[in-house]
Amino acid sequence: MKNLFKKQHFLLVLIVIFAVFSSFAQTKSPKKPPVKKPVSKAGADGLLYKISGKNLTKPSYLYGTIHIICPDDMFAPDKLATYFDQTDSLILELDLDDAEVMKKTATVMNMPEGKSLKELLTPEKYAKVDELFKNTFGVPVEALKAFSPLGLSIAVSTSPKSTGCQIPASYEAKFMEMATKAKKDVGGLESVEVQMATLAKTPIEKQAEDLYKLALNPQAAFDQFKSLVAAYKLQDSEKLFAEMTKQSASEPDLMKNLLDERNFNWIPVIETAIAEKPRFIAVGGGHLGGKNGVVKLLRKQGYTVTAIKF
Repeated sequence: MKNLFKKQHFLLVLIVIFAVFSSFAQTKSPKKPPVKKPVSKAGADGLLYKISGKNLTKPSYLYGTIHIICPDDMFAPDKLATYFDQTDSLILELDLDDAEVMKKTATVMNMPEGKSLKELLTPEKYAKVDELFKNTFGVPVEALKAFSPLGLSIAVSTSPKSTGCQIPASYEAKFMEMATKAKKDVGGLESVEVQMATLAKTPIEKQAEDLYKLALNPQAAFDQFKSLVAAYKLQDSEKLFAEMTKQSASEPDLMKNLLDERNFNWIPVIETAIAEKPRFIAVGGGHLGGKNGVVKLLRKQGYTVTAIKF
C-alpha cells in the first residue's frame, strides 16, 4: 500500500485543480440549448476544438481532459493522434517535462510543517476520517499523515472504490508519451507557484472540515465522480461544466480563483504560442465551458474555435 501511494502521488498532483473545483466550487449553471447544434458551426460544444482564423497560418487544437479516468472510459488515443500529429508542440497547464516543476508540485499535498490532522479535528471527527481510510484503503489515516487534508480528500475521491478501476489512466501522461515519441517540445500555461498560491487560499482548517464531511458520506463523492465521467464521455464541454457546477458546494470565490482568473491569464499565453506554430493544448475540461471558459474567451479575441467530434 505504501508503494501504491508513492506511485499515485504525481497522478494525484495532476488532478488537484480539477478535483478541488469539482468538490468545492460553484457557479450558476449555464443554459443549455434544447436542440443539439451542428458540429460544423463554431458555436457547437465538444472536448476537442480546432483554433483557426485571425491570421493563423496553421490551426492549433484545444482539448479538455479529465485528469484521472479508468482506461476503459478513456477515448482511444488514436482518435486524438490525428490532430495531435498536425501540431509541433504540446502545451499543458504545467510543463510536466520540467523536473523542477514536478519536484515543486509534489509539495502541494504535503501537510504544512507543524500541523497534524489530529490537531485539526475533534477526536470524534478524526475517528470518522480514520474509519473512511480503513474502509477505502485498508490502512489507518495516521499512515498517511504526511498528506494534507486536501491530498487525503483527493486520494479518497480518486481511489479504486471511486473510479471503479485499480490503475487509473491520465490523458496528460498519454500526451506526454506521445510528445516524447514524436520529439515534440512541451510547455506550460502557468507556473507551479501560481497553482500553489491558488490552492493556498483554502485554509488548512477548512480542508480538514471538508475531509470530515467526505467521511460522513463517501459514496456521494464516488457517485459524483461517476457522473462527471458520464458527462465527460458526452464530448460536450458545456454539459461537463454544468455537471461540475451542479455537484459543487457554494464557493464562488474559489471558483473564480481556480477557473476564471486562470482562464483569463492563459489567453495571452495561448495567443502568443499559437501565433508561433501549431500547438496541441490540453487543459482540464472544466476550463473550457461557461461564459469565462477558454473557448468563449478565444472567440472573443477573434479566433474561430470549432468543436470536433471524434
